[in-house]
Amino acid sequence: MEIKAVITGDIVHSEQIELDKRDLLIQVLQETVDGLKSRSPMSMELFRGDSFQILVEKPEMSLEVASMIRAGLKSNTPADSFGVWDARISIGIGTIDYRGDRVVTSDGEAFKLSGRGLDAMEKSRLVVRTCWQEVNEELDAGLAFVDDLITGWSVNQAKTIFLSVGKGLSQANIANSIAKSQQNVSKTLASAKESLLVRFSTRFETIIKKHKEQ
Repeated sequence: MEIKAVITGDIVHSEQIELDKRDLLIQVLQETVDGLKSRSPMSMELFRGDSFQILVEKPEMSLEVASMIRAGLKSNTPADSFGVWDARISIGIGTIDYRGDRVVTSDGEAFKLSGRGLDAMEKSRLVVRTCWQEVNEELDAGLAFVDDLITGWSVNQAKTIFLSVGKGLSQANIANSIAKSQQNVSKTLASAKESLLVRFSTRFETIIKKHKEQ
């Protein structure tokens, strides 16, 4: 059976998001996921109002997808919102035993790992559980750092990171897009630790792809 990734997530403090902003939140989430389909074919389903599940066909891309979902949510937070939009996300990487008509009715190792990871979350907002114990041990410390990094991004940092990593824009194009100087964009990306995020995401991709093909 092929190895896939399942992302299970829920919106942080969803009960505090104003009712008139709920539709915008869902729209942002859907558009963000749609924009990331160039990385991997994927399908998403929303459930319980504030939760979502995504089946990612290329598991090695799941960390970048998850990171950019959080960046996309943060960067689109309305100025008058009570708090910064974010999501808790659990990635499960393993086999898929059954594909139903809907993502949430499918089943398999990846779904179970993802669901258990979300259930076990305490203060963290990003976890990955794979079917390979040695991979889990290797990734654990780095993922904690990435989670802390993303959680700490300001709306401006998240927006700049999303345009750079998520959209693939150059610093000059980002500067034009957000009406800031290129020097300002460069400083924002540096303060958001873009290079470290990209470095770890690339390493994650290499590790998962290697084990998937064994």
